[in-house]
Amino acid sequence: MSWQALAAVIFWGFSFIATKMALKEVHPFTLLTLRYAIGALLLLLVQLNRDRNFFKIFSPRDWIYIFILATVGVSGLGLLQAYGLLYTTAINTGWIIAINPILIALSARFFLGETITVRKVSGILLGFCGIFLIISKGVFSLSLFQFTSTYGDLLVLASALAWTSFTIGGKGFISRFPPLATVTTIMVAGCLLVLPLSLLKGEWNNLIHFSLTAWTGILFLGVFCSGLGYLFWYSALERRDSGVVGMYLYLEPFATLIGAYLLLSEEIGWITMMGGGMILCGVFLATHKQK
Repeated sequence: MSWQALAAVIFWGFSFIATKMALKEVHPFTLLTLRYAIGALLLLLVQLNRDRNFFKIFSPRDWIYIFILATVGVSGLGLLQAYGLLYTTAINTGWIIAINPILIALSARFFLGETITVRKVSGILLGFCGIFLIISKGVFSLSLFQFTSTYGDLLVLASALAWTSFTIGGKGFISRFPPLATVTTIMVAGCLLVLPLSLLKGEWNNLIHFSLTAWTGILFLGVFCSGLGYLFWYSALERRDSGVVGMYLYLEPFATLIGAYLLLSEEIGWITMMGGGMILCGVFLATHKQK
């Protein structure tokens, strides 16, 4: 058992809860800037301890690619999730984000030419049925768009698409460099991209007025989710097979489910659980090879 992978998955599962708690007082622009600044600083300190000149491994052309990846996979993804969580629940968010492996498998077929089997197709269809069930809440008509939560669910789904684009688009680029060095650089770039938005919002004078709950959410997101989470995850990947480590991701929506129930008093509906179960079964069918 890899305690590092388990810890990272729990951190990421609780990230939606911490975001929702902080958003009660903090604007998404400010929240993301603080989160990424704290996370980038922590990753930067670790990476500088390993290699003080790691920035030099990137060429000017590489830096353009880094900022494109940061726009999609850091600032863009973060904004979509944060605004989505203003309207939907953390539990829904956790289940919808679990569709990522299916989206990646589907994109790999079209953009990377990877083969797709009947088993994968079945998993993809099952996963999307689960997503539809969660978003629709069992209402199979256009009236579902009258729900405020539907708007949030769709934004969260868009964030999953952003992560898929980041993963597929950056696969070749990231494989050329040490993973932690690349992630650190992309995190720094993402923070710089969202910083002007927070400056335009002009909320910095109110930082001292944030409550303890808001600051707890901000610090948890920065230190544990954007900092230690990535450090633990890549450390686990260095010691174990990626397939074994990847299995821990199945626990992420359950971490969100338990945390949101205990800390946010969110309801656990049977339709949501059924949809979540369909997503996880779909992910298993679509991503795991038959022996």
